[in-house]
Amino acid sequence: MDNWQKDLTQWMENVTVAVEGFVDEVGQSVETAAEDFQNDLVREIDQFIDDVFTPLVDVSFEEEFHYYYHDYNEDPDFLLSPKVEPTHNVHPACRGCIHYHGRLYGRHLFVCGMHPYGSNNETCPDWEGSGEKQGVSEQHRN
Repeated sequence: MDNWQKDLTQWMENVTVAVEGFVDEVGQSVETAAEDFQNDLVREIDQFIDDVFTPLVDVSFEEEFHYYYHDYNEDPDFLLSPKVEPTHNVHPACRGCIHYHGRLYGRHLFVCGMHPYGSNNETCPDWEGSGEKQGVSEQHRN
């Protein structure tokens, strides 16, 4: 009787070792599969985001960069205080004047240093053009 008990004990130990080996292999396989799945999923999500959003960002960034860079080089203050050009209806005496500032600060237009709110007349006594008289400049502007 001792022999079959020994054989049974040996067989159970062998089965236990085999089952432990099998469980270890399955665990390693599952971990490897999970890591591969996670890496593939992250790679595919990154690729999807790049495919969808990169063209939008590139186009928008390039267009806005060109627009703002171009305007900024011509007039560095245009974002903070936009320039308002005089017209025949709004500050007509200022058209062509070298002193005209025409910047908006908040909601207030600063016309020039001599007349911060603009001249109340059709002509300005302080008007200076680039080598032209105010009357001559007005004829060319109309």
